[in-house]
Amino acid sequence: MMEITTNIPDYFTVKHYKQFSVLKSLDDMEQKLHVIQVLTGESMETVLKWPIPFIIQLYAKLNDLISGVEPEFYPVIEWEGKQYGYRPMHKMLLDEYIDLDMLVKDTDRNINDIMAILYRPITKNKLPNGNFVLKNTVKVFNKQIDNGFNYYEIEKYDNFIREERAPQYDNFPASIALGALGFFLDSKLSLLKSTAFYFPQWESMMSEVKNKKGKMRRALERITVGYMSSTNLLKVPSYNSQVINA
Repeated sequence: MMEITTNIPDYFTVKHYKQFSVLKSLDDMEQKLHVIQVLTGESMETVLKWPIPFIIQLYAKLNDLISGVEPEFYPVIEWEGKQYGYRPMHKMLLDEYIDLDMLVKDTDRNINDIMAILYRPITKNKLPNGNFVLKNTVKVFNKQIDNGFNYYEIEKYDNFIREERAPQYDNFPASIALGALGFFLDSKLSLLKSTAFYFPQWESMMSEVKNKKGKMRRALERITVGYMSSTNLLKVPSYNSQVINA
């Protein structure tokens, strides 16, 4: 009997998310082979030499991994030994907002840079200790507190630092990245509705934001190759009270 060993990743990463952006241009069989190749890291030449029963079994396991991707939002995380804080819109300066607004026009291509703006190293921290839980190699702050965004300060924005740091986010969990992106788009929509940014054409801008969020939903549908409903993509499940009341 032929013995085959291969690697299955522990979680779905930002790098995987970007690599799956081509699925829409592939037929059904090509999609499945691409999923296997990307998630195992094997060459197509190797995959084509595997027996069909093994391919079916392996694909089922990989599809279970993808189906577990649910957008999650956490304002504070600990990743690779360093704490990062999410930058809420009410604390953004104009330069970082302009860069972010430009980058979200193509989330598939720019997801690393988007994360490098939204999650930056914490420089001052007043959060209570001992409230982090592990989520896919990332520790997340899991305690509900009011006005949580006021408990930390993050590194000053610098677009050159952002460009240098962006590649590091390849190994960032896609579930947390999509949750942060969804939270930003919701915040942007609220800003257009309720602040001095309001103007008679705001409906068209709202439509633009909704279209971006629709693309996110379709992107997640693509990476599951039709096996998972993504109706919960825009419903971020981990909004804690520090977000709601901030």
